This record gives sequence, structure tokens and C-alpha cells, in this order.
Amino acid sequence: MFKKHVTEVNSSPLSGKDVKTLKKDIQTTYRLSDEQVKRLFPSKADLVVQKLSNKAKTFACTGENPLFFDPDGRGNVLLPTVYALWQCPELLPKIYTYSEVSPKVLGGADLFLQGFIVSDDSPGEFNSGDVRVVAVPGNPFPFALGTMETSSEAVATSGMKGKGLKLLHHYPDLLWGLGDKTTPDSSFTPLRIFPQAEQSSPAGAANGHAASPAAASKEPLAAAQSSQDPPTPSAGAPAAASTVADSKAEDAAEQDEPMSMDEIVERCLLGGLLAVPEAELPLMASDFYTKYMLPCRPSGANVDIKKSTYKKLSKLLTKYEKKGMLTQKLIRKQDYLATVDREHTGLQGAAAQAADDKAAAASQAEADAAESSQQAATGSSASGSVPRMDVTFMYRVPTSLKPIFGDAWTKEQLFSQAEVASHLREYNQEQGLAEGSEVKLDELFVGNLYNKKEPQQAGNLDDFDEVLRRLLGKLQQFHRVLRQSPQGPVEVVRKGTPKNISIQMEDRQGGRKHITRVAHVESFAIEADDLATMLQRKLQTNASVTKLPGKTETDKEIALQGSVMQDVAKFLLDSYGIDGSFIDMKNRSKG
Repeated sequence: MFKKHVTEVNSSPLSGKDVKTLKKDIQTTYRLSDEQVKRLFPSKADLVVQKLSNKAKTFACTGENPLFFDPDGRGNVLLPTVYALWQCPELLPKIYTYSEVSPKVLGGADLFLQGFIVSDDSPGEFNSGDVRVVAVPGNPFPFALGTMETSSEAVATSGMKGKGLKLLHHYPDLLWGLGDKTTPDSSFTPLRIFPQAEQSSPAGAANGHAASPAAASKEPLAAAQSSQDPPTPSAGAPAAASTVADSKAEDAAEQDEPMSMDEIVERCLLGGLLAVPEAELPLMASDFYTKYMLPCRPSGANVDIKKSTYKKLSKLLTKYEKKGMLTQKLIRKQDYLATVDREHTGLQGAAAQAADDKAAAASQAEADAAESSQQAATGSSASGSVPRMDVTFMYRVPTSLKPIFGDAWTKEQLFSQAEVASHLREYNQEQGLAEGSEVKLDELFVGNLYNKKEPQQAGNLDDFDEVLRRLLGKLQQFHRVLRQSPQGPVEVVRKGTPKNISIQMEDRQGGRKHITRVAHVESFAIEADDLATMLQRKLQTNASVTKLPGKTETDKEIALQGSVMQDVAKFLLDSYGIDGSFIDMKNRSKG
């Protein structure tokens, strides 16, 4: 619930009576000792309540990190933030997952039952709706919190399949971003959560690793927790990170050799079979290729099945159907992936290989981050690549077109273009409207996608691409900007297309001096005040920030002394990955 752009609407101090009530409720609900309550809320600290733009409320000591939040703002429940969980890790029962799975959760994905580590004490007894926190074996600090989607009784009868935990809050989401953005120790990275034994030692300072302020305040608790043994995975569970690490040396020689196109498409297929949820089967083969195979391609590799010996996706699927990994079926003359045998030895081997790849990628990312930090500390020039920034167009669906999206539709839900196309195909199949590459129009299409003066009527055929184009034109467009920062992923969602950053240079004092104005950086998840501070320090110039004129305008403008237009553009590229296609530059000076 903290994936989208969330801002503070207002904050107000709590009265002494409300503070006592809040502390008593939290102590009773979570069975805290007086010492734990004092650790969370020092006796002389003032408490404030913050109202957020998504209707949630947070509670914190003045000037400190948010410790508890009310998801809907109605006072029904108070849940701890990761900052509170790092001070008191035993506030809620834990669910353990693999370090290799943590990147998915850090990206905001719900945790499926297949990702749980099953042991004598985990996940234990639970009912649907129970609150649980998520941690990695060997690391006492939870990194996510959510509600169970099923019960332990249902799991006992149906097995460990399906959605297990619906995510409410996690590191490093926007609720975490409202605090000081510290982490317990170096085992927490924006890309992955590691066991403490792999990333840091209890005596971090003694080993030359500087602990963050938050970590320093938690050292006694961390020492107490480290004495507890993490859960031991059952025999049927996937291999843990330590087992995967043992095979890295054996695979190093193979990874040095370039992969053939056959090997690439086969790896993509296996990765896709592991990733596709059971709930989406049967799935059209072309959708399976786009949504699940292509995202599994090796880093830096291009996938072109026509350049392989298979030539067609159908031949590739048929080969692995003969091996018993999958089954296909023909639905209205379209090829569909029907079932996946996840117990097949070939898929289990692919799962181990995927875990190995993730571990290697995360380790490399950590090494690159450490190298960049060291270079920044010594003042050396940056040798890394430009930070990555992704701009994705999203669409909100009006009520009139809700039938096309079925149960996936909600009033606030945003869909990517690929998801819109997928739902359109599914609707056509369910309604019997699919005619090869064409669509048989029904009353819904004619009434909503075509003008009254156009000749199309129910029963006519039209190209699928044309129907999709018209459908996208009827949806409300948004854009999502996702970029990486030293503190973790930063995301902003806004209506319409992204407004380009404006950089203008003007004359001052009859042309003797210049001023450079920068506006609309908020479109790319950048705070104008923060950017002004960095540019002032980087360019050694004066900077001021003012609100742009206009009743509906919410962005700010940065004014920099001097002719620094090109310097600002270069800084935006080097620091944020924003290239010239997203920047409008105008030189209005006469010189």
C-alpha cells in the first residue's frame, strides 16, 4: 500500500491522554514489557500523528522515525513499521523465506506459499488475516510485514501452493522513506536481504565496518537474537543460499563461454515455467513468451527464437512437453500452456541454477555499490555506469470497461499496456470473440470504442491491434518513474505523460550576469529542495527554490546563479540517469 507516491498531508501532536492510551494499546496488543515500551517511546518524548495521502496514519516521536501505522486511518489496528521491528524483532511471529526470494518482496510482490521455508516452528499455526513479518534465516531483523491470505488448516489439505502473504509494508518502500532511511546493518541492501553471517558480523565496528546510528542502538538486541538458531529447511525445500554458493566455482568456467541462441531460449523457457503462477494457467503461449520468458533472459543477451534451431515457440514447447515438464492445449485455434510439472527434476535443477544466478548478480551488485561508495569517499572519478531509470506508461480503467478486466479491476488499479492487451485477449476468448488475429465486436466494444457515425456494428470483425489501440485511447493514462538511488528504489506515479524537465538560462543585470532556472524535476521522483542543495554544493553557486505560479501547479523551480545549463543537464544524467530526451533546454540570454 506504500508503492505509489505517498506524501504527508498534515501532522499534529498527541495530547498526554492520547499518548498514554496509544502506549497502553500497543503494550497490550503486542505484549510488550515496560522496558520495550520505553525503548520505542522514551518517557519525555513528544508523539505526533501524521496523516498520509493514502488515508493511512503514522505515529512517531517528534523528529524520529515512524514506529506504528494505521493502514486505513480508522483506528481498527496499529501495525509496526520496519523501524519498530528492528528495535523489537519479536513483536510479531516470523515467516522465513530464502535470501534469493527477498528481491521479489523488496520490489513489492506478495509472498507465495512456495517461498516459505518450512520447518518445525515456521510458519507455525495461522489463520487468514493474521499479521506476520518476513525474515531471512540467519538474520533476526524482519524486512516486511503483511496479512496471511490463507490458514494453516487450508495449507495442510491443499499443500504449499498459492498466495501466502499479502504485503502491507516493507523495506525500502515509501513508508520507510518517511524516516531517516537507515538499516539495521549491511545485510540489508535495496536489492536483497542477506543472512548476517554473510554480510556483517556482530562486532561490526571491530571488523572495520561502521554501523549506522539505528544499528548502534540495536546492538544489545541483535546480540540476544543472534544466539537463536534459525529454522532448518525441510528436506523438500529448495536449497539455501549456502548450498548455492558451493556450486559457483563449478559453473564459473561455463559462464565465461558465450551462450548459443538455443541455450538462451531454453533457459528463458525454464525460467518462465518456474515463474508463471498456477492461477494464470491455461495461458496463451504468446503471452507466456512475453510476460514470463523474456524477463528471464540472461543479462546482456538478446532473445530471438527465429535465430535458434527451433525457429518457432511451438516447437520449443513441444520438445519440453515430450520431456514431461509441461502440457499444451489448443483453445479456439490458439496454442495455450495448460499445466506445468513443478516437481520435474529438470525444473528443480533450473530452480537451483536460477538461485545461483540471483546470488551471483546480487553479490556483483553489492561489489559495484561498495566500489562506487569507496570512490565517492576518496573523491575519485566515477567509473560505474549511469544510474538506471525506467519510465512506464500505465492506464486506469473506467467503470464502463470493467467487464474486460474482470476480477482484476478496481477503481484505483493501474495496468501496463501489456496487461491491458492480456486482459483484452482473455475477454475475447471467454466471450468467443477471438477470430485468429481479428476480434468479433460485441455491444461493449461498439458502444465504448467506436463513434456513432462509424459503420461498425456488433458481429463485425476488426483487427486486434486496432481494438487495442482504441481501448488504450479510452483509458486514463498515467506514467510511473522508477529509478535507483543510494537509499533504494524511488518511485513516482502521476497522471498523463511525464513532463520534461525544463532548464532555461536568462540574462540578469543587462547581460552582465546569468541565471539558470530548473523546473519539473518532481516528474522524475526528485525533490527540488534536495536537488538544489546538491547542485549548490556541486557547482559552487547560490541556489533558491520557489513554487511555480498557477493554481493547479504543485512543482517547484530552482534558480541557480550563473551559466550552468549544461552542467545541470550532465549532473541529471550522471546522478539520475535522465538523458536529453526528457530535458527541454532553452538559452534565452543574448550573449
